[in-house]
Amino acid sequence: MNELVELITSSIENPIGDPWFPDLTSQLTTSAWDRLRRETGLTRASYGTERVLLRNPETSRDIISSLRLPEPDYPEIQIEGISEECASQYRQLGISFYSSQDTFDTDVIQCLEEALLVLSRVPTLMRTILALVRSIHLIKPRSPDHDVSFSEPSVPFSVFVSVPQERYATDVLRVAEAVVHEAMHLQLTLIEQHVPLANSTSNKYYSPWRNQYRNAQSILHAIYVFTSVAKALVEIRSSGRWAVEWTDHIQSRCSEITKQLLEVRAVQCIRELTPLGSSLVGWLMVTTGGLNVDDSRDY
Repeated sequence: MNELVELITSSIENPIGDPWFPDLTSQLTTSAWDRLRRETGLTRASYGTERVLLRNPETSRDIISSLRLPEPDYPEIQIEGISEECASQYRQLGISFYSSQDTFDTDVIQCLEEALLVLSRVPTLMRTILALVRSIHLIKPRSPDHDVSFSEPSVPFSVFVSVPQERYATDVLRVAEAVVHEAMHLQLTLIEQHVPLANSTSNKYYSPWRNQYRNAQSILHAIYVFTSVAKALVEIRSSGRWAVEWTDHIQSRCSEITKQLLEVRAVQCIRELTPLGSSLVGWLMVTTGGLNVDDSRDY
């Protein structure tokens, strides 16, 4: 067993602290960058989503902007555009992206930067996100109440996040949640590259988030991601005084997530999870049970 596998195993079997594993992320991402460099020649400086997809460091890339981050020594996050050829494939799925001009004609960059500023109220989470996310692609939402985000397991340091064109009271929190959501998918994918957490089978289990049946790995990812989101929102809530819209939004989201997690509690016992995967689910459920989501203090 190599050193990183031992660290992952210990972090899951003897968990201490937050579900985003702040003491593990640095080693995970260092290993991922080394692997990406060996396989494609890409480094942090030359990274681009389509370069990873095409396995070609010479592929052109469109770096629209670099985000202004709360601390000057934070690693840079770039807003990356996407080629028309690649964008057309996503349009078939109902997903469209902001153009370079769109990003400067609207407040989307400002909204995203404000979301990162809020996340910086939780320092261990912010450092984890900065280690995991190099490129952000901006999705144009179909409506103000329709959030869309995703990441690709084959693209280790990129996330795709919708940001509203027009501002509203809780837009920053919703964008912040999307960033956490996708960063945690990337984190768990990196963990799975070193240790198996779920075996591949055709068995399906009900997902309250998708309102459909999904395999064990998908349910495990959802449990991990939404536990992290709920913990992040609780930490954000306790970090300062917020407008009533924010307080209500955080309370509502945490309560909703907690109820959804309770619906899949039995997943811990299914055969498709490895012993380590079962240990992870058990700890996440305990973490969720310890969240004070009903605290009504005036923050």
